[in-house]
Amino acid sequence: MAHRIRTVRNRWLAGGGSVLVAAAVLAATAAPAQARPALRGTVQISVGVNGTVPDSQSWSQAISADGRYALFTSWATNLVSQPAKSGRDAYVRDLRTGRTERVNLSDDDNALDGFTDYVAINADGRYVAFDSEAENVVPGVQVQGRTEVYVRDRRTGRTELVSGGLTSTDTDRFHASYAPSLSANGRYVAFVSSRTDLVPDLQGGDPSLARPYTWDYNIYVTDRWTGKTRLVTRGVDGKPGDGMSLNPTISADGRTIGFTSLAGNLVPAEETPAVAAAAVGGRAPADVELAPGLAAATPRSAGTSLARPTTGVYYTYDVKSGRISAASLDLDGNLGYASFGATISPDGRRAIYALPEPGGSTNGHRFHTVLYVRDLRKGTVTKVSGGLPGTASVGSSDHGRITADNRWLYFTSAADNLVAGPQHAGWDVYRHDLRTGRTERIATAPDGSLGNGSSIDPVVDADGDTVVFGSTSGNLVAGTGGPAGTDNQVFARSAGHHRDGDDRGQDGDD
Repeated sequence: MAHRIRTVRNRWLAGGGSVLVAAAVLAATAAPAQARPALRGTVQISVGVNGTVPDSQSWSQAISADGRYALFTSWATNLVSQPAKSGRDAYVRDLRTGRTERVNLSDDDNALDGFTDYVAINADGRYVAFDSEAENVVPGVQVQGRTEVYVRDRRTGRTELVSGGLTSTDTDRFHASYAPSLSANGRYVAFVSSRTDLVPDLQGGDPSLARPYTWDYNIYVTDRWTGKTRLVTRGVDGKPGDGMSLNPTISADGRTIGFTSLAGNLVPAEETPAVAAAAVGGRAPADVELAPGLAAATPRSAGTSLARPTTGVYYTYDVKSGRISAASLDLDGNLGYASFGATISPDGRRAIYALPEPGGSTNGHRFHTVLYVRDLRKGTVTKVSGGLPGTASVGSSDHGRITADNRWLYFTSAADNLVAGPQHAGWDVYRHDLRTGRTERIATAPDGSLGNGSSIDPVVDADGDTVVFGSTSGNLVAGTGGPAGTDNQVFARSAGHHRDGDDRGQDGDD
């Protein structure tokens, strides 16, 4: 079975074949097999120059499919020797060499004078996509002081603007682009934008994208090899989505895009499943306890006068056919409103999302969230974070990330019934074996005891051998035993090979 596992991983590394054009040549940039990280236990990767203590907090974001490069963002100013110019930058940590580099850089290798919030990395770590409000990212390209999406080639040192219009007719600085997601070979970039000039048939603007701002952001995908951009959230009426769409995730091969949306015109009414009972009156449930960071996932440039949504329907988009399908169904086949932490598996076959359930939460909200995994090919739905048999919890679970073989799901949870034994009082990181149904805690001290802080936002490599997550705990690394900190930092852990007997993932029976 080892051969099968390597095949799944290599499919992720080599993903991103022809979709928007007839033929493609895969980028031969995969890291060699000997470049696997030599991690033992848990290490902190958000550290200052020469191992000094970072002077601010950091957040885990992504990891390359080969497990070598960890991507994170940070407010810290002492992680690399080049001085920071903005409040939040993006960094890549080489888990094999221990080298950290800032990656949200201008095309002439200078630090940026604007914030970076959302980042992505491709399978072998060569390309990093990021958003930035800086005006000095690509010299000579005017972006009107608004947030745009860029891709940095770490091999050549070049940075390019991805979310540029055909003729740059949209000069409104409040029409921003953000939240990129990369295909495995870095060819395709999915992102959110409210610009009006990204595709030809929207030239001159569209009422759904103009002032007054109604958060009608849409999802686009750009082919970096051809320069062509496609509107993903095009409604059945041919118009852009009539409500906000966000949180895009593109599959490794670039053929499937998952996203969350409040738009009502994306699928025909007869193809929309019944609304789940939790969504009273056909509306998204209010007062949902979300995992840390998800409450702020809406665009910051959209204004402050509107109430911030917390959930939306999760959809998938087939790039080849242009078909949009509702994905966030519960066990009864009813449509649920998922939190903004939803995603798809690397092969695009599964949707992972958290649906609100009534009955309270650990912090007094009326709803908590529970994780689900849906096989988009078979239509089957699995409830993941329901807890041990005969137990119930009001702790939310979210931010699920799955391995390339669709077997191991890593996630964040505040539930107190997922594993036996002592329970964590706050948010913690777990992994769930979708074949056996077993759940185990990941963010633990070297002796297996609980972390003394909160741990969140796990990301995992293709094989599930390395997991990166954020934590305030002070006792996760061998040789340390300090108290929990006030700043979130980023850690990497060798999760070990999960190979035990029948090594098939969830697709092993296909």
